[in-house]
Amino acid sequence: MKALLQKSCKECTASSIETYYWTIKSLAKVAGLQDVPTNARWITAALLQKVKNQKPLTRSKNLAVAGIKALHAYGADKKLEPWSKFVSEVSERYSKIRDKQQRTDREAKNWPKGGYAAVSKLAAELHDEVLATLKKAPARITFPELWKLGRWFVFLFYSKHALRGDIGDMHASKKGQNYIVKKGKRWHMHIGNHKTVKSHGAIELETHAEVSKALDEYLPYLRAKTNHGFLISTKRGGRKMSRKDMMELIRNTTEARLGKRIGVQLIRVLKTTEHFKSIDESAQLRGELAHGPQMQWKYVSRG
Repeated sequence: MKALLQKSCKECTASSIETYYWTIKSLAKVAGLQDVPTNARWITAALLQKVKNQKPLTRSKNLAVAGIKALHAYGADKKLEPWSKFVSEVSERYSKIRDKQQRTDREAKNWPKGGYAAVSKLAAELHDEVLATLKKAPARITFPELWKLGRWFVFLFYSKHALRGDIGDMHASKKGQNYIVKKGKRWHMHIGNHKTVKSHGAIELETHAEVSKALDEYLPYLRAKTNHGFLISTKRGGRKMSRKDMMELIRNTTEARLGKRIGVQLIRVLKTTEHFKSIDESAQLRGELAHGPQMQWKYVSRG
């Protein structure tokens, strides 16, 4: 399926292809299938009805988009009309909610006490849990200990910055399209491959002072224990953690620690809501979100 997606969507970034692939896999599960078939016969009117009944609204929309991407990949464009019509309808409904700056049902359910500050509080808690590890020699720690260091860094990063899931594909040195590089005392991130790169260009991000300091502490351990060259490692084997698994790590950790299942999308809404009154911060945040002014306002969520 990935090869078909790449062939049918040459302008799509690698991260977008990966996202579409996993969402199509989710669509196949809704259809009662374990694997994605090699033809379009499984994408039916009955499946579309199941998709329409999915909750929340964003899941329904994402699955419908997956249906469209799969049909394009199969070359079955004649079956697109009802799927495209539903995506237009659900997008309009979602836009009306966002335009009113009202919380969706899912946001209301998972909104943490304290809002965006809850992410900082959790990052501090995770940091306390790795203090003993940070006193060890880098080469002497275990892969689970390295995983905990990576988890702390992920939450500290998202407590200061509002990127999508791009640090899941971030090189730990100046390689590829997404990488970190030190300039003076601060670490900077270059994100040349992201969802809206065609309309907004590469993201150049000077990391927050606390994030830079954390990278100075974390990278010696990462480099001593791994050779995959990316920022985040798996708990077993110390392999590169996939973007999908990093996103799941965030959701699982917030559910276990905060009782709320918070993903990157909601973190972005939390930060935008936190800063919506500040015009100066808002302009900087737009660059970080890679959104235009109108889309940024849709990321404000009022109770």
